[in-house]
Amino acid sequence: MRTHEAAVGRCRETEKRGEDISLGNCWLLAAVSSLTLQSGLFSYVVPDGQSFQKDYVGIFHFRFWQFGKWIEVVVDDRLPTRQNQLIFTISTTKDEFWSALLEKAYAKLNNSYACLKSGNISEAMEDFTGGIAESIKVSSKSPQVLWGLVNKSLRRTSLLSCFIKVLDRADIGKMNKVGMVMGHAYALIGTRTVKKGATTVLLFRLRNPWGFVEYNGPWSDKSSEWDTFSKKDRNQLKLELKEDGEFWIACDDFSKFFTVIEACSLNPDSLDDGSSSWGITSHEGSWVAGYNAGGGNKHKTFFTNPQFQLRLQEEDDNDEEGEISCTAVVELLQKNRRKHGIVDFLYIAFHIYRVPLQAKSSHLNKSFFLQNSPVADSGLHCNNRSVTKRFSLPPGNYVIMPSTHKPNLGGEFFLRIFAKKKNKSGQQNKFSSTYNYIQPVMSAAPGFQSQIRDIFNQHAGEDNEMNSLEFQSFINLVLPERHHLSLETCRTLVFGIRFRHLGKLELLEAEKLVAWLQNLKDIYEKFSTSPSDPLSSFELPLALQEAGFQLSDQVHEQLWLRCRTDDQTLTFSDFVHCVARLRKLFELYTMDTRDIQEVKCIDINESNMIVAGQNMPDTGMSLAVPTENKKLHLPNVDDLKLTVTKKTAILVERSAPLKYLRTDGWKNF
Repeated sequence: MRTHEAAVGRCRETEKRGEDISLGNCWLLAAVSSLTLQSGLFSYVVPDGQSFQKDYVGIFHFRFWQFGKWIEVVVDDRLPTRQNQLIFTISTTKDEFWSALLEKAYAKLNNSYACLKSGNISEAMEDFTGGIAESIKVSSKSPQVLWGLVNKSLRRTSLLSCFIKVLDRADIGKMNKVGMVMGHAYALIGTRTVKKGATTVLLFRLRNPWGFVEYNGPWSDKSSEWDTFSKKDRNQLKLELKEDGEFWIACDDFSKFFTVIEACSLNPDSLDDGSSSWGITSHEGSWVAGYNAGGGNKHKTFFTNPQFQLRLQEEDDNDEEGEISCTAVVELLQKNRRKHGIVDFLYIAFHIYRVPLQAKSSHLNKSFFLQNSPVADSGLHCNNRSVTKRFSLPPGNYVIMPSTHKPNLGGEFFLRIFAKKKNKSGQQNKFSSTYNYIQPVMSAAPGFQSQIRDIFNQHAGEDNEMNSLEFQSFINLVLPERHHLSLETCRTLVFGIRFRHLGKLELLEAEKLVAWLQNLKDIYEKFSTSPSDPLSSFELPLALQEAGFQLSDQVHEQLWLRCRTDDQTLTFSDFVHCVARLRKLFELYTMDTRDIQEVKCIDINESNMIVAGQNMPDTGMSLAVPTENKKLHLPNVDDLKLTVTKKTAILVERSAPLKYLRTDGWKNF
């Protein structure tokens, strides 16, 4: 069905019929109902000037907030129908289709109509406003305080909705004794006070987004409480004796039946007294299975989760009883969990820890979390798109730890923090990557060095040097069987040992490699669960740190994406291969280039590209430096696959064409 020659004007009432009820997106329609109350917000989401008359081309555009950005979505004018009736959202006003088109655009944003099944009201309200949604437990406040809070929030252009929480999913959709639908979202659209004799009654006005099925208790449309009111008073209260989904309910009765109010505001002051100058900071991140998807704080890998620092230093103005505190609102959102054909939200939460000043910029290790408890958290892990919590904490330095309930569950997230402007937040462990290499000493065991020389002589060629294959045979006689190295790892070691005379090892170089590998073997066994077990990927950052690498979280993440295995472990050969590549990469940026006048090196943290020569021989990890022209070439990129941090570069001047590999992080390392 096409919507041409029909109105696109705004009417608050929408109703749900037939198959739309089974779609299960009342959470979306409740948010749409609330949106119609705020004309400024509505005009931004549904831009003005769209009609079926002037310049009509059969398309409509809408705007939605998505994780810090406003996204424009364009849809055509075709709507799904059956027997010439709209299947999903239907307006009570004839020939009005804006709500159905808005629903279609939101379905497109989330991949399909099916992906709109089941959701939290706050999800849609945030996507319509870019604001932050907070849940208010109805039982936590008296009816009078609750009414005042709702009244103030509505005046401050907040979107509000409410629902009755059910313990058994089988009760969803059932009606209670006063006609309320259990587990169903209602828009909270107004407040009013009326007099009943000498008593002042506080009222809430609610709207069922279905457009029918109304409350039938006291102060409902047909209740006797309205008998003493004049027609004029009834009209002022918009009291109409028809099934339109809107009704009044006394605040006391509301508190008896409803469980939660969802309030979405552009400013956290909407749910607080007074007015303040708030700032917002946001951070994007991800949980990567095997690296930083450490699970909840009951798991031993919890410390590997992403860490974000929060510095609170601007105190609240209205501290009670002389207590000094700072208010912050933290929200953790999952990204893109509706876009894969199914709704697949992870169970998420976050914890906040206070940290000493000296640890404010470093990644907190396992021992810190064994010795310290969180000072605040978002509550139990839940499978909503977002979890939000308001905190009041003493001034100081804190770390926010987002996590999934179980380890090794990958996903993207968006973290945002509302706080006073003088308070700051940022990513923990945000520093330049460094490498401190100290040449290990050969084992002093009696006869060990002479044994190494004998084995070397047995495997070296006529030139008294070893190639990669010969080195593999040599080193696997020296190392225990469970620590044997693959041919690929041996190639990396041999080609990475020096810049000239590539592909061969002399005795002295082989001895240095043996000493270095013995040191790596000790590190590998130190961080393995037992000597016979492989190294867990979660322990890789600690093992690399022990080996002399100080790497940022971004580098660690991209490194694991390059090296990861299906079982989230690394063999000793995998570990050596990883360390050898890292070591060579750092050597590229610290090498002495005094004899290579036309090579210009930029600091390892100051660029975002690496330049590789084309048609180079297969030289593994080494640099080919022809002595006749003093030019620097990088090896064949298909074998080398080097990629550096966002701020790393080697620029090579040469007349032949160069191949530029632009990178984001270490994606091709």
